[in-house]
Amino acid sequence: MLSSDAATSFEKEETKILAVIPSIGGPGLKEVVDLQRTLQGLEHVSCVVVSNSRRLTQHLEASKTPFVTDESNGGFGRSVQSGARTDENWRWLLIVNDDINLDADTFSKAVNANLGANNKHPEIVYFDEDVSRPIPSLRDVFLQVSLLGNIIRKLRTPHVSEKESYRSFSCVAISKELFDLNDGFDDDLLFTYEDADFVARAMKFGARQRVVGKCGVFHSHSLSSGRHIDKVLPVATYSAARYLDKRGSSLTVNSLVILLALLIRLAFVPVTRASKKRHLKGIYFSAKTVILRAHRRPQLPDYAKL
Repeated sequence: MLSSDAATSFEKEETKILAVIPSIGGPGLKEVVDLQRTLQGLEHVSCVVVSNSRRLTQHLEASKTPFVTDESNGGFGRSVQSGARTDENWRWLLIVNDDINLDADTFSKAVNANLGANNKHPEIVYFDEDVSRPIPSLRDVFLQVSLLGNIIRKLRTPHVSEKESYRSFSCVAISKELFDLNDGFDDDLLFTYEDADFVARAMKFGARQRVVGKCGVFHSHSLSSGRHIDKVLPVATYSAARYLDKRGSSLTVNSLVILLALLIRLAFVPVTRASKKRHLKGIYFSAKTVILRAHRRPQLPDYAKL
């Protein structure tokens, strides 16, 4: 559903850059509106929020902020694709997390300098200076699900070649050519590894990755997923299992590795910031989700309750 107020924002002729903000309003409703207005005010940029919560939708309507919603909470990839369909004329899709803060002048200069309208090369341009990480293997998924990866990262930072790496899609631009070649995001990866999967597929088309430094992007890292860990962890674990299944390894091996990771994760529950009861509940349902993933798909927290 496209709000009537949102429709006017797409009347700019020859839109070059379409910015999409997927959000449940985690960092704060006002902050989401402020981010949209900052992006909308940049040259050659049109911006829409994809609302995944009723509370955010009501606030966006009241503040006359351009948004779209299908009144569900369908995950990152589905949200981005919903936003991308609001305009057929974009040359670059700029994905911006709702917990990003921008220095408008610095960011505007970086965008204008790096997103050329005539660029025909399939390309990914990162504006958030996130660390480079390897395209996840079975081992990497195990380390992330178990939380052992948090310890290993503090002990060593592995060297990763550019062709085998990706960065988080927290503030990233994707060329129209690449988005179409890749057929967008995989909707089955609901919450985790959507960006890694997109990059892994993009590399098969010879896509180029660039990182723009010092461009006025500051990442505050929303903690909204931690507040709903009993709902979010099973979805993230399902996505991890589906990601591994796509890579061609044995479904049985993938299941056993993730179940072992969840068992190890139990030891970290007392020292995490999330509710202990919710965390344990999330681990239990994650294990069930992995075992039953061929027949059951978990859901993120309900749109109407957020």
